[in-house]
Amino acid sequence: MTSFFGPRRRNRRIRNLLISAALVVIAIFAYQFLKDDNSSDVGSSTAMTENTSAMVPSAGTETPVTTPTPNDPNYVILTRDYEWLVFSIEVVELQELLDIEVDGLYGPGTRELHIAALELNGLPLTGVPSEPTGCNIVIGEDICGVQIGSLMDAAIPAITEGLGSPTQEEGWYTECGTQYRTIYWGALYVDFTRSELVEPKVVRWGIRNSFHVINGWDKIFPSIVRFPESLLVDWDPNEPDAPISITDITTPGGPLIVPEPNLFEQEIGAPLLYNFSTGQFSLRTADFVVVFSEYSGDPPGSDETEFRWEFTDTIRLCETPPTQD
Repeated sequence: MTSFFGPRRRNRRIRNLLISAALVVIAIFAYQFLKDDNSSDVGSSTAMTENTSAMVPSAGTETPVTTPTPNDPNYVILTRDYEWLVFSIEVVELQELLDIEVDGLYGPGTRELHIAALELNGLPLTGVPSEPTGCNIVIGEDICGVQIGSLMDAAIPAITEGLGSPTQEEGWYTECGTQYRTIYWGALYVDFTRSELVEPKVVRWGIRNSFHVINGWDKIFPSIVRFPESLLVDWDPNEPDAPISITDITTPGGPLIVPEPNLFEQEIGAPLLYNFSTGQFSLRTADFVVVFSEYSGDPPGSDETEFRWEFTDTIRLCETPPTQD
């Protein structure tokens, strides 16, 4: 009995109890450590998922996109005040941000995507310019319900009701033996004629504007100017006696006015042809005529470069080309 319960046995039992207790404590600490580590990993994974979903909305969800802050360059570009069809570097930056074709002009396409970007980011629409209102302007068609041949006394009030008050009026003048009067509504002009036997009437209308490389368009567009789909005309401006024929090539319709001639050729899908006698480029379709000339500045190629455009249904006979001042 004494040997069984003696000091040696008792010491061994005590040592075994202490070792067991130590192992239990170590096990508890190890379990707690592993539990905390797993919780941290889950939290980091959740946070990463939340941050990623906030920047890029996944398909089929409506996770909000992070709104740019005033210190974000994109915020500045999106929330600026823009002007309709006025060339500016600010519009260039906006179009680059929207990842669309860059021409520096705020028109219908830029406006649509700008509004979409603002709404997506929860930003106000205060800098978005309003589209010009008024009657439809389609080159080669009636303007504000006024037809070629309509009397001037009825035509002026009808166009004024659709586009607002005239911005420029000229008195009667004689050109090539015919009396003319031209009235402008911004970039839109209407030519009237008269004679001793005929009351003043509409003879044609069109768009006439100049684009300055520094300051943009010279005149405002009173509304969106569109082109109809039309068949391209095959002709040679340097051979006036050569036959003219209408091809089966269709030019597109829509708001196609851009300042640079190469961009316009891309939009319309046909080249502008050079006339050596007038120094102008032109294009004809079955429904309208385009005339373009360039003033290169002094010295040539300087920042004073100016692009002069006219879009109408027909060119006035015996019309003197504009001087290259």
